[in-house]
Amino acid sequence: MEFYQFLNENLSLLQQKTFEHLAFVAITLCIASSLAIPLGILIARFSILRGFFLKAGSISQTIPSLAMLALLIPILGLGAEPTLIVLTFYALYPILRTTYMGLKSVPPECIEAANGLGFSNFQKLWHVELPLALPMILSGIRLATASTIGIATIAAFIGAGGLGDFITQGLALNDWRLILLGAIPTAFLALGFDYGISQFEDYLHHREKSHFKLKVLGSFCALFLIFYGVQMTFFSKEKNILVIGSKNFSEQNILAEIMAQLIENKTTLQVVRKLNLGTTAIVHQALLKGDIDLYPEYDGTAYLTVLQRPWDGKEKDVFNKVKESYKHQFHLLWLDPFGFSNSQSLAVKKEIATKYHLRALSDLVPFSDTLVVASPPEFIQRQDALPSLRKAYGFKFKDILQVCSELMYVTVNHGLADIVASFTTDGRLKGHDFVILKDDKNIYPPYHAAPVMREDIDQKYPQVEKVLSSLAGLISEQQMIDLNYEVSEGRQTPAEVAYYFLETHHLLSKE
Repeated sequence: MEFYQFLNENLSLLQQKTFEHLAFVAITLCIASSLAIPLGILIARFSILRGFFLKAGSISQTIPSLAMLALLIPILGLGAEPTLIVLTFYALYPILRTTYMGLKSVPPECIEAANGLGFSNFQKLWHVELPLALPMILSGIRLATASTIGIATIAAFIGAGGLGDFITQGLALNDWRLILLGAIPTAFLALGFDYGISQFEDYLHHREKSHFKLKVLGSFCALFLIFYGVQMTFFSKEKNILVIGSKNFSEQNILAEIMAQLIENKTTLQVVRKLNLGTTAIVHQALLKGDIDLYPEYDGTAYLTVLQRPWDGKEKDVFNKVKESYKHQFHLLWLDPFGFSNSQSLAVKKEIATKYHLRALSDLVPFSDTLVVASPPEFIQRQDALPSLRKAYGFKFKDILQVCSELMYVTVNHGLADIVASFTTDGRLKGHDFVILKDDKNIYPPYHAAPVMREDIDQKYPQVEKVLSSLAGLISEQQMIDLNYEVSEGRQTPAEVAYYFLETHHLLSKE
């Protein structure tokens, strides 16, 4: 009953995301088929090409889709283009291989009969070989369709839309309803496409029947692609649009929603949200390339990760140093900070802190070789994270479990880890009874959160900076913990929490 009510509340959004997902699948299959079938014909004719293309295609299937996407982001940015390239890349090989196998399986006597009738090479291909190979080609298209529908969920990681948006949001918020809202339609799409292709295969075995069904199916596909093309061409280029992005954790989504709702309320701008985009590197590149216009960032992260400045604990004015460097290097503006700092540290359950008398990170050193840390991937590699901790404190942990940030606390609660790589404003600390260990050696810079915006957007929409100035210094560290708690443990969405915050502080104008 709860899920049914949730489904009704999000029905229009589900329709939009399903349409986006369908568009990715349909366009990918059209592109992949138009490339793979001619190439399959080519390698069936010329054996010198066969080994290379079949081996290269086989190897291509072993490359992780997210890795491919990460390689394309610096070149193409975010959105539909890199997504379609990745999807097409993975759809090519099944169609290529089955086209080749289908053509090679044509009985020699059929070829001899065609030669006896004086068919040209093209006539043999069109009237004999392709019709006989078509069932096998369709089996490749079925395989490509199933994989494309599944892989298309990665579009959510770069703001391209689709049903993956629900899945990533559900993981970020630990909300099973959102996960099901993305997963169930994805499964039904796979079944629907598979059924449709199987019906087409069945039609091929009953050619004496009317062509009406085939014509209807072809017309529907053509209209669908035309409609999507018109939408992408005309409706995606509306004026007065501001695109706000965020990294892939709830605090970022909350801050992005606060900014988005305030701008929508105080200006005539249409705000497009591209949330849960990924790590600092991905979101920063998106801002530089113009895929997003604004997002919340932390001065400590910018100082160490983006600017790659060494931290010795002596710099007193990190924010202004970052602000100045961003303006000169990237033509990006740092607006006034929100008011809180979200630093990194390690957190343990209260019973472990009591057992080992842990208050600061230095207290952890004698016991570190008996404890397991659960941490997100970025924490393991970033120089301002685990490497800095090991260097400064000499930690020798028993093991490091790499898990997504949403599952760190679950990992500890299930006894698989003892420590989490946490942030000082994480709402789950409050919900799961964890204690943050103090960074007593001051190895981390401050992490003041603030909006970062492109200079050209500030010149185009000067009202945005004025509106966001009302948030300066407004959010304390405890308030941010409470907001995060409402999302991670209170089952509220970032949009709901942001609206409540703005209403509480009387920042929204009544219509």
